[in-house]
Amino acid sequence: MAWLAKSFGHGTEPIEAESRQDDATLPPSERPLALGKFDFDQPEPNVSSVDGSSNPDPGSPLAFPPLFDEADDMLNLSNLVYVFAELRDLARKGALTDQARAGRMLELPLPLDAALEILVEEGATLKEALDDGAHKAALDALKALQERRRERLAASSAKNEAASRQKAKKDKGGGLFGWVTGWCDGKREDTPLHALATGSSSITAMGDEKNQEELVYAVGINAAEERITVAFRGSVTKKDFMVDATIGMHHAPHPKKFHDVACNDEDEVGVHQGFHDYLFGDRNGGKMPSKYAEIVAHIRELMAEDPARKKYKLYVTGHSLGGALATLFGFYVSCSTLAPLPVTVVSVASPRVGNVAFARAFAQLESLGKLRHLRIANHKDPVTLGPTMSSRRAMAFSAMALSPLGYLALKLTGNDEGGEEEVYYHTGVKAKLYRRDAAVGSCEISYSGATVVLASKNERPMETIDKDDKTEMDRLKKESSKELPMVSYHYGTSYSERLAGAEPDLRGLTLSNLYREKALGIITS
Repeated sequence: MAWLAKSFGHGTEPIEAESRQDDATLPPSERPLALGKFDFDQPEPNVSSVDGSSNPDPGSPLAFPPLFDEADDMLNLSNLVYVFAELRDLARKGALTDQARAGRMLELPLPLDAALEILVEEGATLKEALDDGAHKAALDALKALQERRRERLAASSAKNEAASRQKAKKDKGGGLFGWVTGWCDGKREDTPLHALATGSSSITAMGDEKNQEELVYAVGINAAEERITVAFRGSVTKKDFMVDATIGMHHAPHPKKFHDVACNDEDEVGVHQGFHDYLFGDRNGGKMPSKYAEIVAHIRELMAEDPARKKYKLYVTGHSLGGALATLFGFYVSCSTLAPLPVTVVSVASPRVGNVAFARAFAQLESLGKLRHLRIANHKDPVTLGPTMSSRRAMAFSAMALSPLGYLALKLTGNDEGGEEEVYYHTGVKAKLYRRDAAVGSCEISYSGATVVLASKNERPMETIDKDDKTEMDRLKKESSKELPMVSYHYGTSYSERLAGAEPDLRGLTLSNLYREKALGIITS
C-alpha cells in the first residue's frame, strides 16, 4: 500500500512502502498520509473541477526574502493593522485634529507613506484616545512600532553616527512615526517619508466599517516586493473576545472541496468554531458575503487590474486572534486558483486553530508546496498554549470529575468527551522567541507538523507523542520555573523586542529551507 508519496515536479508519484494494517481500523491520526517533498519551487497547482482553471503561472519560482525579513515585515504589518483601524475610527468620528487628513485616511487606495504621514501628524491624538484602558492591544502595537523605530535608529547610528544624528534631527518633530521601514517600499534601511515613491506600497482595502461587530482586516499591495498582503487585526472588542472563547469544534469541508478542487482527502476538518464563524459566517442575514469571500473578491480584483500581479506572492498575517484568522484564511486560499503558489502565512502569537484532521491536511498542503506557515510564538506567551481541547471535551471532563451522573447523562446523549477529533493542534514552522538573557538562546525552530507526520508513519502513536511532549514541557517548566506565562509576553512590544534580539540567529535562514530541514527530514528518516 502506498502510504507515502513524494512529489516530483508538478504532482505526486506514490512509492510503495511496507504494508500496514487496514486503514479503517486505524485511528484517524495514524492513517496513511500522502506527502510531497516540500518543494516550494514547483508546487502542485490547484485545478478547478468546475471550469478547469488553475493557479496563475508566475513563469519562474517565486522568490522569497530571508526568514528574518519575512518575520519582521509581517510583525510590523500585524501591529499596523491595529493602529490604522483605530486611526480610521477616529477619522469617522471627527476626532482628528485636521479634517482634511481625516478624509484622506478614509480614502482607498491609500499609499502607505501617506498613511504614515497622517500617523505622524495625528500621533498625539491617537495615543490619547488609546490610553483609556480599553485599547491595550492597539496601544501596545503603537508602542511596538515606536520601539522598532528606536532600534533601527540605533542600528543606523552604529553604522554611521554622523548620518544618524542628522536623521534624528530631521525626525525630531516627527511625532510617533517619523520613519518607515522595508515593508513599505522594499528597502531595508530607514528612509525619510518624503523620499518614498508614492504608491510603491498601498492599502487597497480595510474591512473595518463594523469594527465592533465583525473581524477587521487590511489588504495591501507592494509593487517593489511583488507582494499582496492580507493582515487581520487581533482581539480588541467584546465581540473579538467572545469569538476567542467560542472553542467548540466546527466540522468544515476540506479546503479542496470548498473550492471545488479535485480531492481524495478527508471530507472534513475540525476548526475552532469562533474563528470559523468570524471568517466564513453569513453577514446581515446572508445578504452580504462572508469576510473570506469579501477578501478573496478584493484580491481577485487586484490581480485582474494588472497582468503583472499574477506573479505576485500572497502573504497573510496577523497577531493573536489575527494570527488564527490568518492561519485559517491561508489554509483555505491555498486550495483556490486565486494566486500563484505557495501562499505564505506568518502568524504572530496565534492560538491553536484546528483538530488532528486540520493539522494533517495542513501538513499535506505544506508538503505539496501549496502553503508555507511561519508561526512566531514567544516563550511563555499564554495565548499560544491554547485552546487544548474543544468545549465539548472540556465540559465532559469537568462532569466526569465533579458529577458522575452528569457525565453519564452526557454520554447517553452522545455528548461525551469525544476522541482526538476534539483536541487542538498547532501547525507550521514554529519560531519560539526567548528573552535576550535566556540561557537557551534567542530562538528555537521546530516543525509543528511533526506530530501528525510521525503518527501517519506509525512510528510514534499519538498517545506516545502526547506523553513525550508532556515530559518535555515538565522539563522546561522545571528549568524555567521562575518564568511563568505572562500576558505581557503576548503583546506587540514583547514580540518586537524578542524578534530584534533573535535577528543574528535568524539571518541567513529561509523558511523554505527550514521546511526541507525540519519537515522533509522527518519523512525521509
